[in-house]
Amino acid sequence: MKFLVNLILISSYISQQCDSANIPCDLQQTKFGFVCKCSADYCDYLEEPKLKADNSWFAVSTSKDGLRFSVTKGEFGSLESIKIKDYHESQKGREDDDPFNVDALLLDNARSLFQLYGGNNSYFNLPQRMSKSSLTIDRSKTYQYIVGFGGALTGTVAYLLQNLKPSLQDHLYKSYFHKDGIAYNILRTSIGGCDFDLEPWAYNELPQNDKHLTNFTKLDQRDLLKIQQIKRIKSVAGSDGIKIMAAAWSPPPWMKSNNNWTGFSSLKPEYYATWAKYHLKFLELMLSKNITIWAISTGNEPLNGVIGWLFIHFMSLGWTPKNQAIYLNDFLGPAVKKSQFKNVLIFGNDDQRYSYPTWFQRMNSTRPTSLNYLDGLAVHWYWDDIFGPELIDATLQLMPNKLLLNTEACVGDKPWQTHGPELGSWERGEQYARSILQDLQHNFNGWIDWNLWLDESGGPNYINNTVDAPIIVNTSNNAEFYKQPIFYAVGHFSKFIIENSKRIEVKLSSTQNSIDAVGFKRPDDKIVLIIFNSAAIPQDINLDDSVRGMFTINVPARSIHTILYM
Repeated sequence: MKFLVNLILISSYISQQCDSANIPCDLQQTKFGFVCKCSADYCDYLEEPKLKADNSWFAVSTSKDGLRFSVTKGEFGSLESIKIKDYHESQKGREDDDPFNVDALLLDNARSLFQLYGGNNSYFNLPQRMSKSSLTIDRSKTYQYIVGFGGALTGTVAYLLQNLKPSLQDHLYKSYFHKDGIAYNILRTSIGGCDFDLEPWAYNELPQNDKHLTNFTKLDQRDLLKIQQIKRIKSVAGSDGIKIMAAAWSPPPWMKSNNNWTGFSSLKPEYYATWAKYHLKFLELMLSKNITIWAISTGNEPLNGVIGWLFIHFMSLGWTPKNQAIYLNDFLGPAVKKSQFKNVLIFGNDDQRYSYPTWFQRMNSTRPTSLNYLDGLAVHWYWDDIFGPELIDATLQLMPNKLLLNTEACVGDKPWQTHGPELGSWERGEQYARSILQDLQHNFNGWIDWNLWLDESGGPNYINNTVDAPIIVNTSNNAEFYKQPIFYAVGHFSKFIIENSKRIEVKLSSTQNSIDAVGFKRPDDKIVLIIFNSAAIPQDINLDDSVRGMFTINVPARSIHTILYM
């Protein structure tokens, strides 16, 4: 398949003040923006910079204009504002020698004054005045701790991966899971098939009406392929601590009321115990291959089989809160907690924000003890721009001691969006940054993206359900892949907010609404701030830490920054 856009090599750049061992982005321009190209011989990485003194700090920056994990260093107490140079500024000498480049730059900056934003805050961004925002960091006030960040190893992801040379595969693994990449520590996968597979499938499709699952005695070749890939991920990442979360999309059709993969459905009551046993069989067989499952959910997007079937045509199983309470309380919960897998966490709902908190209130009214079997709550992001975070706040008041994870997110799924990749789209990266910031500010313990990578069309899968992904593989040559702004947007959080970091109070004072921020204290006592500037012009930001003091930085237009200090 021909690539959707022609990539034009414009330049590799050296990150500001970065260590020589680090590898800069091979920046490429596309129809929608910029990507970083990786091949078997070259891929960009960043080792976390070292803090040289107690009063020192560094900022890692990414911008619409082309910065990708660029490093700037400074010290607390500086009387002057420290400017983080944007990409075109770091190339200024080269541009001054070329009048055409200067003219193009001026034109691009003029256009940037009028931006039509996508995502959670759609509006025309008219010219904004330079303002100074203040961030006050009080590390004595703490909130939730972080479990981690990750993405999904779907059938599609596994299929694309096996067609690449091992050296290129390793760059994909390292980019996501190594500490010099963006340090993911969670991997989500399906129990049986999902919508991103080449066909719908489940274990024990035959014989039908088999309550004892006599044909579920070994893992399918598709799962064996994933296991090979997971083991290689751990090897390349240099870590055995990757948490694997599993969810089922659908049982074999004979267990369902409609005897079909999709459509309006429910689990036949006579198979409640069988469906719980199905989950235990999966856990047992994965463990037999030395793969420990960290968590499961009660099922992916249960409302797809109740109301979503009208427009969603992939594998699903419908649940109402009443029926799921009975299943969890009387079957799945006891089966897991009384087994050798009693330490496997169970997450509830695994669906959209709009079902919160009503879903759990109705479960509780059906089986008052059902919620006791839940260790966590799983949320998908797909309608977050319509349904606000106050629904999550209300749920945590009802269930204050549960873990809270975003377990699926992607863009390009809506009828009004481009279905599939907009390669290099900064706006889609901003959607991710806004979403993660909001979730973390509302006590989420972690965030899991959808497909780790896809092809140029945003697939493949059996229903042509194409979407975007942080990394796009060039299947016309199977020799390179492209890291999108989405990849770096997520990485500003996942790379630096390590497991068991605790959110701290960050107060924002600003005359503009273009600055947003969140802060954490890591287990190594380092402070991490993620700052997002959505304005079309640079902004001054004054940071005042309760222990270290103050400094001021000037951040570029349309940019994301991670600041780290002691």
